[in-house]
Amino acid sequence: MRREKMKINILKFRKISWRITFTYAVVFSAVVILLNFLVLYGVRFYLRQQAITQVDSIGKNIEGKILGVGDEQKDIYDEELVNDSVINSDINIKIADSSGKILNHSKNFDPQVSIKANPNNVMVVENEEKHLIVKNFVISDNGKIIGYVQVAKNMNREYSFLKLLFMVLLVADAIGMITSVITGFSISQKILKPIKEITNTAKRITATDLNVKINVGEVDDELSNLAKTFNEMIERLKISFEKQNQFVSDASHELRTPLSVINGYINLIDRWGKNDKEVLQESIVAIKNEVKYMTELVERLLFLARGDSGVIKLQKEVVNLNQLVEEIVKEGKLVAPNRNWSYNLKGRIDIFADGRLIKQMLRAIIDNSIKFTQEGGTINISVEKHLDKVKIVVKDNGIGIPREEIGKIFDRFYRVDKVRSKTTGGSGLGLSIVKWIVEAHNGEILVESELGKGTEVSVLLPM
Repeated sequence: MRREKMKINILKFRKISWRITFTYAVVFSAVVILLNFLVLYGVRFYLRQQAITQVDSIGKNIEGKILGVGDEQKDIYDEELVNDSVINSDINIKIADSSGKILNHSKNFDPQVSIKANPNNVMVVENEEKHLIVKNFVISDNGKIIGYVQVAKNMNREYSFLKLLFMVLLVADAIGMITSVITGFSISQKILKPIKEITNTAKRITATDLNVKINVGEVDDELSNLAKTFNEMIERLKISFEKQNQFVSDASHELRTPLSVINGYINLIDRWGKNDKEVLQESIVAIKNEVKYMTELVERLLFLARGDSGVIKLQKEVVNLNQLVEEIVKEGKLVAPNRNWSYNLKGRIDIFADGRLIKQMLRAIIDNSIKFTQEGGTINISVEKHLDKVKIVVKDNGIGIPREEIGKIFDRFYRVDKVRSKTTGGSGLGLSIVKWIVEAHNGEILVESELGKGTEVSVLLPM
């Protein structure tokens, strides 16, 4: 049980909000403690310097009076010499002759420091009971020592003030640390609020509900940019899911029709085709055609699915486009001998690409030209270098594409004329595969068409 509690506490501390709070509190406390130390040290240094200045001033004043530096000269035994200089009980003065015998002194306290020790230098005496500043002055006249003066200042009052200041600063530190924890936690909660919103939003997102959005706010900072990026990601996912759903729906629809046809002919054979050869033959031909259509459709669906998942890897090699185009034209003449074929190749052109996919791409484009170009129509293929790219153009004088439809022809299952496409065997996937192949080679494809006058498809591929 104790281990579980410790584990929970550790997990809580792993939260960013607590880590920010702890860091903020530690840094704030360290700064406050450092400042307080500097304050205490500064005040202590100031008080000590003041005491040294005071002791030095009193000593020199007494020395001057003994030597007669000024209006009057006082005897070394004169009690006024001491009494006038003792400002308060914190000051103790001793005056001795040249042998060190004490001749005159105040009765405040005894510093218990030899009057001849360490002459003309400040001494600091500190123990558990005493905190003294002591200085011994040597009084000499024409190089002859005539006596000594000792001035001592008791620093207990100043040290009591320092202790009081220390306690006040200690309390202030405690209040500051508590305040820093509360403030740090509050700031961390405010800073991390967008992240919590992102987390809560992410929990609400499902494949069927991608309409949730994060409130970005007006402040343009890193977290608002993160929220914007997250919203953009959700929008891309939404578009992707919509396309996927549409793709599945269209695929199901495309497969439903041939399956219905096959099922109809099977029922026809079951009823009358067993003994009627004409019905049987008609049904076999129809079923073969539908199976062929379904097979081609499934193959194209699988190609696009593998392409989307990154399974298809380009097998690039040096491809001779001249030879490839000649093969495509030769095949086209065999398939559609009643079209006028021509091709224009400007010198030998090689390209580093997947030859199999490039050939598949050209076949799909030319297959469209054959389907939608009437008998006697013209299909022309040209290949030329265009800067650092290769430009392949397939042009026909077929029925053309309406201008408003050109931007949609690469969408999956999209047909300009669904009735016409169905009769010509189109599934609406050919140009989608073409676009995927072109983009996989880092190329681009352009289509220009005019209804009733023909279509021109241009493919630009890097060499």
